[in-house]
Amino acid sequence: MTKPSITAKLEALGFCGADDSVNPRLLALIGQNYPLVEWGILFRPDKEGEPRYASIEWVSRLSQILKNSRSNNQLQQQSESRSRIRLAAHLCGSHVNDLLSSSIKPSSATAIDAFLVQLYEWGFRRVQVNATAVNGVFTEKLGEGTTLQAFLRTVNTHPKLEFIVQKNDETEPLWSALLNNNSNGNKLPENIVFLHDESKGTGKEVSGDGLSTDPQFVTSSSFGRKAVGFAGGIKPSNVKSVAESALRACAASNGNSFWIDMESGVRTTLLHPDGTKEDIFDLAKCYDCIDLVCESGLMDHPSELD
Repeated sequence: MTKPSITAKLEALGFCGADDSVNPRLLALIGQNYPLVEWGILFRPDKEGEPRYASIEWVSRLSQILKNSRSNNQLQQQSESRSRIRLAAHLCGSHVNDLLSSSIKPSSATAIDAFLVQLYEWGFRRVQVNATAVNGVFTEKLGEGTTLQAFLRTVNTHPKLEFIVQKNDETEPLWSALLNNNSNGNKLPENIVFLHDESKGTGKEVSGDGLSTDPQFVTSSSFGRKAVGFAGGIKPSNVKSVAESALRACAASNGNSFWIDMESGVRTTLLHPDGTKEDIFDLAKCYDCIDLVCESGLMDHPSELD
């Protein structure tokens, strides 16, 4: 497949909501062969173990599998970029409440810092902060100065993690405070990026070429990366067109690197013979998306499958 001529590139293809319904070894197998795939795990303590929210035991098992995989790959002298499988933690509920109150509540700072250290040890390198009511977060104080201070405190305390800010109407008090702080001479930390996401995990689609091209949400790093993310209603039937639209939107906003992320679009409800239903993370749908994005030329199949 011919590569797109626009200079921006896809840096990650995100699948959020991996949970106990899927064997974690399958995530490792796919991640090893498609290094741009990023597995998103939702963390919300009051829903742990339910569909979309993996149990801590499952996460620990996934982490150990990935550590073993990296060790084996290093023995085979494969590169780090090939061996590291991408993991993103999508924080919800009390984790976000702790993070956003950590500047005024020492117990919250202790709790969120310990959890972020654990995430890094498990192999996570990106953290998305889902600061919305549907995700169990107290949003009444998003626009307060202490919330901005808490967010920046956390980001600066954990420089090895990249923090993703959901950009939507509900989180406007937080992201606008970050942008205003940046424009007032306080440079935005390089480990903050923005994700355009009005869906909030509900599957709401962005129609046509309606993706944002606002350059203020493209964040820059010292090594030349200018990144932005897009989410909302992505699924196998539209992933190719959305990825191509995201490429154009990224370039139009003066970015050079983008990612797309999906959640509801890669789930399936199974109907069992006894009439019960089961909501699962559907790897077949994930792979359909991978195949279609490869078809667009934005990422590649491994040579043995091309």
